[in-house]
Amino acid sequence: MHAVVPQAVMWWTEFRFNVGYLRDDVGDRQGFAVLGIPRVQFRPAGGSSKQGRKASFLSSMEIVDAHIHLYPGTEVESLAWCAEGHPLHGQHSVEDYLEATKDLCTVSSHKLRGFIFIETDRKSHLETEAGWDEPLRELDWIRRVADGRPRPGEGHTSQHAHMCLGVVLWAPLPSGAEAMQRYMDRVQARAGMMLPLVKGFRYLVQDKPPGTMLTASFVDSLRWMGRSGFAFDLGVDARSGGIWQLEEAIEMIERAHDGLPNDKKVTVVINHMCKPDMRSRDQDGNPATEPFTAWKTHMARLASFSNVYMKLSGGFSETDPLPSAGEQGDWGSQVRDDLVKRTREWSGSWLGEMLTAFGPRRLLFGSDWCVCNVGGGGNGVSWMNWWSVVDGFAKDNLTEEDQANLWSDNALRAYRCAR
Repeated sequence: MHAVVPQAVMWWTEFRFNVGYLRDDVGDRQGFAVLGIPRVQFRPAGGSSKQGRKASFLSSMEIVDAHIHLYPGTEVESLAWCAEGHPLHGQHSVEDYLEATKDLCTVSSHKLRGFIFIETDRKSHLETEAGWDEPLRELDWIRRVADGRPRPGEGHTSQHAHMCLGVVLWAPLPSGAEAMQRYMDRVQARAGMMLPLVKGFRYLVQDKPPGTMLTASFVDSLRWMGRSGFAFDLGVDARSGGIWQLEEAIEMIERAHDGLPNDKKVTVVINHMCKPDMRSRDQDGNPATEPFTAWKTHMARLASFSNVYMKLSGGFSETDPLPSAGEQGDWGSQVRDDLVKRTREWSGSWLGEMLTAFGPRRLLFGSDWCVCNVGGGGNGVSWMNWWSVVDGFAKDNLTEEDQANLWSDNALRAYRCAR
């Protein structure tokens, strides 16, 4: 282990800080703790960055999109779920993402600062370390984005590098803490100077057998992540998988946090509102009582844990699909306004219950791009549609300061990113 900060890493962190991407308390255990590197603190010249943010966010709020997926066309075959003919088959690049978000500046004062990249469920297995190859290949890909060193045709340039604020990689959590450390050694060897951007790990349990997240090895992996300062992105599915997944998630967090001081408890960032059954409605158009009540009860229990955050994301996958972009017309049309209003009505009860449970400092905005394109109207409109739903909810229910928390600050806090 290193006794001092390696010069190359120190240069990289200083550079990222100077251009505004590395948080002033980057030493916050994350990343560097695994390397044995002591905490390093940076302070912006001229005083507190928080004071500057408080004075400026009222006129223009930054957006940190806490959940997006990217993959190059040359690596689509490595995705476990994306066979030829799938609506998302083909490249989904930073340039495609920026095309999807380009109308933001024309309809609001919001400014897109950047995103958290979430692993894309590449083909993997746990039998041997050879099963880690494709997820590590994904690390190579997102490193090219973060380093600003694209291969020809990948759809990003050096000017896009600053947008990658954090990375959540796949990891073999069911294999236990020792395997996690070996995997982290592989990540460290391949990440290079991008290593501080690795903020957490995800192993999707939404399609796994009951009991997967309750094994001793899975819980040990979570406790290792807590000690090392990495977040865990939790993907469960109440609608398609069943409410039992939320029950197991509650027990998993109880075990992972048991007996630990708060600063050693793994931060859990829950994806997509736990994928509730937003399609079942009564004759008056309100959420069906049974699935809504069960989901609401489990939200309160999940929110009772410290270090647990919830993403307002993935709504279009759980509601009736919106018309395709060609049927919607241009942004600002009456058709679009009606669609946004209808979607907001569908989502209002669910979003309101999450605000009640988690409060305004533990909710994160996430678009779930490019998955939101399926059900959200297509790449030309889906990101803006979901932003509009969340924006309407935020303006109706949050103070301006709490809107800033939702749009950016909570994500930066949860993932220990640049301020």
